[in-house]
Amino acid sequence: MFKSKRSGLVRRLWRSRLVTESDGRTGLEEDLASTAHAFLKRLKDRSLDALVKAVETKGGVPGECVTVPRTDLRLGGHHVSPQYLLCRLFRWSDLPLSARLKALCHCQSFGSGDSAKVCCNPYHYSRLCGPESPPPPYSQSRSDEHKLLGKFGENDTGTSIGSSTSGGHRSHWCSVAYWEQRTRVGRLYPAYEPSLSIFYDLPQGTGLCLGQLHANIRSKIGFGIVLSREADGVWVYNRSQHPVFVHSPTLDLPSARGLSVRRVMPGFSLKVFDFECSSWMTEHGVKPETQEGPWDPHSIRISFAKGWGPCYSRQFITSCPCWLEVLLNTHR
Repeated sequence: MFKSKRSGLVRRLWRSRLVTESDGRTGLEEDLASTAHAFLKRLKDRSLDALVKAVETKGGVPGECVTVPRTDLRLGGHHVSPQYLLCRLFRWSDLPLSARLKALCHCQSFGSGDSAKVCCNPYHYSRLCGPESPPPPYSQSRSDEHKLLGKFGENDTGTSIGSSTSGGHRSHWCSVAYWEQRTRVGRLYPAYEPSLSIFYDLPQGTGLCLGQLHANIRSKIGFGIVLSREADGVWVYNRSQHPVFVHSPTLDLPSARGLSVRRVMPGFSLKVFDFECSSWMTEHGVKPETQEGPWDPHSIRISFAKGWGPCYSRQFITSCPCWLEVLLNTHR
């Protein structure tokens, strides 16, 4: 009975893989399928069950961590990690061997680079958006990283975002406003936990559900995004099926002559607010050259599915059908 259950779980996972027999596989893809099949057969029933839920719902039910010994697996003439293997098999068939994968903040592997075990649930990882411009002047060399940690500490970002308490209660680190073009819909939503899910339709999830506000244009939001406050800044993970577009003061180079709106594709993460950069800008009194009128140095704007700015037909985010304003709490 138990062997039959395991075989059934492996078959369900195998049917969900991105590379199939009809794809005209290359030698590397054949090695991928062979290595992955052997790897899956070694997993315990609970781990297989968690993977089935994550893969069949495409991350709508991320599932629990699937921990395995931290080891390298042989793939062709290369060594790869278990998480790379399953991410390429179930999420990104074009995932290059050099790709950097970022563990999401709710995963046991988040920030545990030296642990003997690693999570291989492919929906506990994101890909990193690549740089679109040269390093800004506040960028530090590798040798300076320890100096920065000594100056600010692991959890002290130098901006005091979300770090104070009031009456023994932890304050919110940001508030989120939802907009449709020029109209704000609903109330400000405060975030107290380090991460916040914002979505339209999610099989399992807590956070800011925009589906309760009844509008067809929100359907492209889908599984939405995850905002997370981490040691180095605020990150956005796009878990939807459509790109999201983001802008914040720390994404603009000081000498930039146009608004820097970054596109974050499905499955990717981007650090949208850099604490070190914000401190540097405050210290040097930096304000974007193109900014006119009032300017909030602690505001992030995120548009679902539609971009805006110099490279798009919509010049202003207020022309986008649905977007978010994330107001970081600096206790001003």
